[in-house]
Amino acid sequence: MVVVVLAIVGGSYLWLSCEVGDTHTTDSGLQEVLTSAPENAIESPTGMDILLLGCDKRPGGSGEETRSDTLMLVHADPDENYLSILSLPRDLRVEVPGHGLQKLNAAYALGGKELAIETVEALTKIDITEYVEVDFQAFSDMTDAVGGVYIDVDRRYYNDDADSDYELIKISPGYQRLNGADALDYVRFRHDLNYDFGRMDRQQRFLNALREQAMGWNLVLDLPGLVNALFDNLVTTLGTNDIIRLAYWGAAKLSGDRIRQVSIVGDVQEIEEVSYVIPPEGAVEEAVDRLLTPTSAEDAETDEPTLSSGGPSTTTTTAIDTSVFTTNPDAIENSRLWKQFAAAAPFQVMAPGYLPEGYAYIDSNPDRRQPGSYDIVVGDEVEAAVKMVYQLTREGEPLDQYMGIMQTSWIDAPAAAKGREVTKNGITYTVVGTSSGADHVWWIQDGVLYWVSNTLSYYLHSNELLKVAQSMIVVPTGASD
Repeated sequence: MVVVVLAIVGGSYLWLSCEVGDTHTTDSGLQEVLTSAPENAIESPTGMDILLLGCDKRPGGSGEETRSDTLMLVHADPDENYLSILSLPRDLRVEVPGHGLQKLNAAYALGGKELAIETVEALTKIDITEYVEVDFQAFSDMTDAVGGVYIDVDRRYYNDDADSDYELIKISPGYQRLNGADALDYVRFRHDLNYDFGRMDRQQRFLNALREQAMGWNLVLDLPGLVNALFDNLVTTLGTNDIIRLAYWGAAKLSGDRIRQVSIVGDVQEIEEVSYVIPPEGAVEEAVDRLLTPTSAEDAETDEPTLSSGGPSTTTTTAIDTSVFTTNPDAIENSRLWKQFAAAAPFQVMAPGYLPEGYAYIDSNPDRRQPGSYDIVVGDEVEAAVKMVYQLTREGEPLDQYMGIMQTSWIDAPAAAKGREVTKNGITYTVVGTSSGADHVWWIQDGVLYWVSNTLSYYLHSNELLKVAQSMIVVPTGASD
């Protein structure tokens, strides 16, 4: 959230100086840590290396009650026009200086922000130059201050058992506006097969969604509440000039192909009855290298095509094999269900004539027992929408990775963002994402916005998403089995 705010704040310098002045910290202990490089520090390129720490502060204020729930290392380099974010699992087993092997998030509880910085520096060998600490109340308040954030929720998140160890949550799949409380529940959810990794993926996807719609905010009306909500719960070493510079750069010059999102993943292991994340040998070093290395044409060749949100590039041909597409509505998977939705929805419904290997229907919004459409709240109005969810299964084991097919009458939704354009049979498909992977592929056909969304961990290449998109066929409303 802070990363996006730094990229959109453009208000009065004097007013912003007052706001930042209340949160700018000159703590001598913190400054000492930031000005001393870690042992065997790697040579870092130009730019800032910022530790972004999200805190879960509990009443009472003791170290045991204040935990670092989210840790991100942000490399911001306006000179190279490159931004990268490294998400660190809070359960990562690391050496905490003076305390031995611990979970990463224990560092803050044991020694505050100074020890958290020292621990991350010892782990990554990066000389951290700036620090930002945000209370989760700021996250919720900021989301509410801009009227909520639209995000395509990948699957159903539900727990109504107040006696369980899990947080209560009730969020349906599909594109929707999340208020502050629901958004916080969504990004913090971690009780699935993905553990901390899915949680990090959701946080990064939330940042992507926020960035998609940030340029559409009415800053004249929203900026004061937005900044107040953030700075009421913020501690930072960044000064006004830093924030203004980052704001202008992020708003005017930074494009999606110059953003890289990196995560450290590993196995979850029980050690002395404590659950830790144990990364493979060399994984941390590889993640740090990706964090500090700007994206390039070579990345596009090995991973994803360039996905620019600064302006569309156009490709008119693809190598997609269309011979595997089903063109008969009666032959598509779950054809009966699709026909029920087509008969009840207030717009033209399309279904996939092709599905990637291992993906099968598991859920929908609205629920399959009540086919039709659900409402997306847009200001004082609503727009009709349908979401279908397809879960990935590998070697007989279902994974918490879900491809989505979304369709709505809201044709100018923020999800219809700029990206790489591919034209096929007179239809323009737009691939949206960052250098880390394709988030979704969207197109407009006969007054309806459609898109195919990737899994949280970007399991699908953009070519596979395009293949699903190009296979979509209209489901006749009068069709019958």
